[in-house]
Amino acid sequence: MSDADLPTPAPGAAVMPRRGLLQLAGATALAGAAATATGATLRTPPLDLDLDRPADNLLAWMKMRASLEGQDVYFWFTGTLDLALPGEPIRPIVTVETVILRRSIPQGAGVWHVTDWEASLYRDPVTGAIADELRNPSTGAMVRPLHYREGPVTFEYRADAQPQLVGLPTPFERKPAPFRQPWRVVGDDLWMIKDFYIYGQKQWLDIKEFPAETPATPLNVSSIATMHASLAEVLDPAVASTRTRYFYQATSDFLPWMQMGQRPGFVVWHEAGKKLFSLAELPVQTRADLERIHPVWFNRPVPWEGFTNMYAQYRERARAQR
Repeated sequence: MSDADLPTPAPGAAVMPRRGLLQLAGATALAGAAATATGATLRTPPLDLDLDRPADNLLAWMKMRASLEGQDVYFWFTGTLDLALPGEPIRPIVTVETVILRRSIPQGAGVWHVTDWEASLYRDPVTGAIADELRNPSTGAMVRPLHYREGPVTFEYRADAQPQLVGLPTPFERKPAPFRQPWRVVGDDLWMIKDFYIYGQKQWLDIKEFPAETPATPLNVSSIATMHASLAEVLDPAVASTRTRYFYQATSDFLPWMQMGQRPGFVVWHEAGKKLFSLAELPVQTRADLERIHPVWFNRPVPWEGFTNMYAQYRERARAQR
């Protein structure tokens, strides 16, 4: 949060610290909501958070991303994948729609484990219909998008450390620092951001076995996820999981089903959506398509065990068709 976000005090006036400003903003919003709903004044004071403090930053992050309690929530988001190649116009190739089951399990002492099971669908960018086959606008060839699943992926969150993968090797550099995600407050709106960059690691597929699907360069990914919630809900002690809007942008190497070989360039991802508290909130057509293409995702208590992702599933599909 920069000084530009804070009101400018009059000369000689006492300056309230940012911690106090956050609490005041939250109290004002909560009081307004309570008065509107019940005609009564606020009865429960807001949490006194300083988002520059790791434990408070983590608490806000957990409320927005998952839940402080043992709870299942869902993230739904959709957007477009564009192909970006040197000397060519950037062109959309496909629409992607994703639903994540996100399960929070408190470990005690301010530690949480959060596990994701993800299922994604590809749609025609013009009609919105499920795209089992489409034309690559760069090569002109017909390609078969792979509707993929990913997970389970579990992260451990604690105030004295950066998030760590549980049971899987980490693909990004571990930073010996306490938890702190960038944040921004304007009025009653709070944004928190998570970004990471991966470069230099081995590609998921062997180029000798999959030359049409694999770049000759090392893995190269950027990922930026932005969450937005009401500051009043974040500061409300009665709210374990806020209503959250979600925005995702990324760049990555070409996906294997795009059949781009060793051409230079990358994929641009841009998506948006929200947290859901029930599968009843899913768009009706999305649920129907998920039940048809990814029925395993609906299994409970866990959709599936053992990590999988797009590349493992592509490898299996390709080998089965030989």
